[in-house]
Amino acid sequence: MQYPEFIHEGKEKLGVDTEQEVLDITRAFLHTLTQHLAGNAADNLGAQLPAPLLDIIREISPEERDQGERFKLTEFYERVADKLNVDTDTGQRYTHQFMQVFGPMVTEGELHKLRITLSDDYAPLFDNVKTASNAPN
Repeated sequence: MQYPEFIHEGKEKLGVDTEQEVLDITRAFLHTLTQHLAGNAADNLGAQLPAPLLDIIREISPEERDQGERFKLTEFYERVADKLNVDTDTGQRYTHQFMQVFGPMVTEGELHKLRITLSDDYAPLFDNVKTASNAPN
C-alpha cells in the first residue's frame, strides 16, 4: 500500500477528515506498539510500511525500541488514548479501527509474528484483520 492510499483508507476506516488526524492516530498506535515490542521487531514491521510510517516508528530512539515494555491490551488502549488526549473508549475504538488499516500493509507472516509476540489478551486486535496476503485487490 502506498502512502496516499494509506491516508485515504485511514480517513475512511478511522472516520476522520484530515491527513493530520490519520497521522495523529497512526503515531499514537505505532509509538505504543513500538514501546511494547522488543529487539528489532518494530523495525521489521516498519520495513513493510510506507516510508513515512517507518519514520514514525523511528521517532522512538533505537534504545527505547529495543526495550520491549510489557503491558496488557487495556493499557495499550489507555496509552493510545493518552497520546491522543481522548477517553479510553475512543482510544480502544481507534486502536481497532487502525488495525483494519494496518493489516493490509503487512504480510500475513509479519502479522502472525506480531500476534504471537503479543500476549493472548491482544487476540481481539486481530479479529477480522485482513493482511496484504488476504486482502481483496
